[in-house]
Amino acid sequence: MSAPVAPTRLLIVDDHESVRAGLRFLLCGEPDFQIVGEASSVASALRAIDELTPDVVLLDFGLGAENGDVVLDVLATRPNPPRVVMLSMEDERVVGQEMARRGAADYIMKEEPTAEILAALQRIRAALLASARTSTNAPAAPARPAQTLPPGLTKREREVLLLVKSGLPSKSIARQLNISDKTVDVHKHQLRRKLGLRSDLQLARHAALFVTDETPGGQAKPRSSRSR
Repeated sequence: MSAPVAPTRLLIVDDHESVRAGLRFLLCGEPDFQIVGEASSVASALRAIDELTPDVVLLDFGLGAENGDVVLDVLATRPNPPRVVMLSMEDERVVGQEMARRGAADYIMKEEPTAEILAALQRIRAALLASARTSTNAPAAPARPAQTLPPGLTKREREVLLLVKSGLPSKSIARQLNISDKTVDVHKHQLRRKLGLRSDLQLARHAALFVTDETPGGQAKPRSSRSR
């Protein structure tokens, strides 16, 4: 009989008590998750991360006069930091991709249904459990192989995906490809649909997995992960 799996440890960071209470209420009946603490500022969040070692941090983008993304920058300098789910009133299309580049595991607008928070946490929990099984069963697991661009994309979708991979926001992609911002959003929507992704943040993280010599406007020349 296998041992029971421990719940995923959560830290809630928001400067509004009502929001923290809402998140507590949302999660209190979820046996897969355990709230180990709360914080209301960047400084208290970093102290709580050090003292409580959560697996996941639910982090508000706006913490009063501070921005919660400062926490991302600090965690990026540390080994084995907790995963961060950024919660924000800011439009995902504006800042979501930037948060992904700086290390957020997911980005959820506060106006979205609370089910999106639970879905994001379950995805992260599944990834953490899979990683733990891999490290236990395979002490010298090989590095994840690079992936070539997926088939079934149009030329323009491939160009947009490669520019997403390079970290450019939609406005810069539009300028580089000489198309409108709205057209870029349409191509991103099609990419998310074809790749089975929910958000632009997930698209940005997914795009980072691909290794290719292709440049926008050129032909694909996938690189081999082995030296020639």
